[in-house]
Amino acid sequence: MTDIQERKKRISTTNEAGLIAILYERLIDNFKNCITAIKDENYDIVKDLNNHSRAILTELLVQFGGDDEISLTLREINIYINKTMTEGEIKRNPSLFEINIKILTPILEGFKELEIIEKPKAVSGLTYGKGNLDEYTLDGNRSFEG
Repeated sequence: MTDIQERKKRISTTNEAGLIAILYERLIDNFKNCITAIKDENYDIVKDLNNHSRAILTELLVQFGGDDEISLTLREINIYINKTMTEGEIKRNPSLFEINIKILTPILEGFKELEIIEKPKAVSGLTYGKGNLDEYTLDGNRSFEG
């Protein structure tokens, strides 16, 4: 299975916490790629990665738009991340991206834990027929019970 197929499968079968974890994983991957691009002096790649990261941060700001303490704290962190990555791009400083990775890693781990604790929105498995093997997804409101 290709990476894209695996990602699609994970997105379609995870819960809300898992979707947030995926966003944070992509941010961290982008920052790692920015570090490599800066070291290789590929500054256009850094710009593209930061634009993608800003889109992710925008989605996270929407997801945590509430007035509760967790939403307010995560919004402040995400705004700081945006400021730091912009500064890292302008100054071409990989250590600023490393700081962002250190900040985001515990948040990612927390959402991964929540992903495990909460029920997934769908059950996924494999079905097979004559000459083929396919994936099957069962919506969350159905079960295998007889």
